[in-house]
Amino acid sequence: MTGASLERAVQLAGRVSGDSTVAYAYAFARAAEAALELTVPDRAVWLRALMAELERLANHLGDIGAICNDASFTLMHAHCSVLRESVLRASHSAFGHRLMRDIIVTGGVTRDLDGAGVDIIRSTLDSIRARFPALIELYDNTASLQDRTVDTGVLKPALAKQYAAGGYIGRASGRSFDARRSLAYPPYDRLRFDVPVLTEGDVNARVWIRVREVEQSLALIAQILDGLPEGAPGTHAGHRREAREGMAIVEGFRGDVLVWLRLRDGRIERCHLRDPSWFQWPLLEAVIEDNIVADFPLCNKSFNCSYSGQDL
Repeated sequence: MTGASLERAVQLAGRVSGDSTVAYAYAFARAAEAALELTVPDRAVWLRALMAELERLANHLGDIGAICNDASFTLMHAHCSVLRESVLRASHSAFGHRLMRDIIVTGGVTRDLDGAGVDIIRSTLDSIRARFPALIELYDNTASLQDRTVDTGVLKPALAKQYAAGGYIGRASGRSFDARRSLAYPPYDRLRFDVPVLTEGDVNARVWIRVREVEQSLALIAQILDGLPEGAPGTHAGHRREAREGMAIVEGFRGDVLVWLRLRDGRIERCHLRDPSWFQWPLLEAVIEDNIVADFPLCNKSFNCSYSGQDL
């Protein structure tokens, strides 16, 4: 990224961890805008949050099913995969890319949302609301599945706090940090949502945090669509020759994504991108202690840390 233009650098940021392409581009853009003292149009601010919630929704749905799959409960995996696919297709219809890659840039977004896009997202929300509760009831009432997830892979709250674990890992172990609430960046400072927290710290708790966050994301997406401001979806990033620094933290589906950068003459002089998995991978070693070998995939998938993000 060193020496790259802002246009190229935000593309690279969005490729750090493919399932978090929105979160990384979002954090990078906000860091660059802080460095440039750039004000982004309200419509772009809200569209970014919409994409972030769609990304969170798709990933949580996929994770819930994948965790069940690692407990040999393939029915949940199949149904959750269908719901995840519906979110990806809606994202493609609304923004031109299933993962919404290269849509967020410094100064705004490259693609606006039209009426057809709004309609397909609303239709997708309606379908998930209709089908998701029955799946959660199935999860909660399947004794053989609960036997695998309850009291398995326990992360003690003290360790979650010590390592500043974010996302569903931290919140399943009593740590309530959520950048959308704790740092309240726009437009989340104007939206209503809860941050679910549990203290059990096991695989089951991490599933339930995802379930509750799916419900919150459904509500947030509806609020964003209802309150989406009119106006331009972006503004010119501008240019400054002197060195400028900026930093931002955005809540991705795994937890808080941090980007710090230094710009000089409109190009990247230094950039640090930090994945939430940096604080989460070491804790996986702690939670697999005293568990049977067959439960390692369950523990691992309930964490679902990023490999590529860690490789930074």
